[in-house]
Amino acid sequence: MNSWFRVQTLVDDLSSVFGMKNIGKFACFLGLQITYSDSRDIFVSQEKYARDLLQKSGLTSCRACPTPCKPHTRVLKEEGEVLSNPTMFRSIVGALQYLTFTRTDIAYLVNTAYQYMTAPTDVHFHLIKRILRYVQGTPKHGISFTTGPWHLTAYSDADWAEDINTMRSTTGFVVFLSHNPESWQSKKQSSVSRSSTEAEYQALANSAADLFWIQ
Repeated sequence: MNSWFRVQTLVDDLSSVFGMKNIGKFACFLGLQITYSDSRDIFVSQEKYARDLLQKSGLTSCRACPTPCKPHTRVLKEEGEVLSNPTMFRSIVGALQYLTFTRTDIAYLVNTAYQYMTAPTDVHFHLIKRILRYVQGTPKHGISFTTGPWHLTAYSDADWAEDINTMRSTTGFVVFLSHNPESWQSKKQSSVSRSSTEAEYQALANSAADLFWIQ
C-alpha cells in the first residue's frame, strides 16, 4: 500500500464525517508561503510576513546583521529607561513570535524579549531591533520538508544559569522526523538548576516527553 493511497483513504474517511472540499495545493496559508519541488520536497517560509513586519517597524532600509544578537548577550530586566509607550515593542514581539513558526533561528531571542513585555526599556527595544536587522538579511529563510526514511531523532541542550535576572537555565530541543524538524522549543526552565548536569537532564526530560508524544 503506497503512501498516496493512505492519504486518500484518510481524506475519504474525514469527508464522510465532515464537509470538505479539495482546493488543490496550498501556495499561501495564514502568512505561510509554501513551494513544492519536482522531487516532492516542500519549503515553507514567511518571506512576505517578514517584509511586512520590517515595513511596519520602519526598518525596510536598515543595515542587515549576520546574527540575531551579539555573542554572550545578557540583558537585565530593569536595564535602561522604561519606554513611555510600549505598544510598538509589544506589537513587534508578538509578530516575531508568529515568525518563529518557520524561523527557529530566532526563537531563543524572541523568547528572551517576550519576558520583558510588562515594562520594556530602550535596551530591550534595541534587542528586538537587532533581531529585525537579522531578519532583514534573511527574509527567505524557512523550513524544508524532504522525503526519506521515517525515523525520529531528537537533540537537546541547555545553558546553565544564563538568565542573570533569575539564574534559571534555558532548555532547547528539536525533534526530527527523517531530516525534517517536527517540533522544537526554547524555554526557560521552571526551577534553578544547581549544576550544568541538572540543567541538561531537565532539557533531556522535556525533549524525551515530546519525542514519546510524537511517537
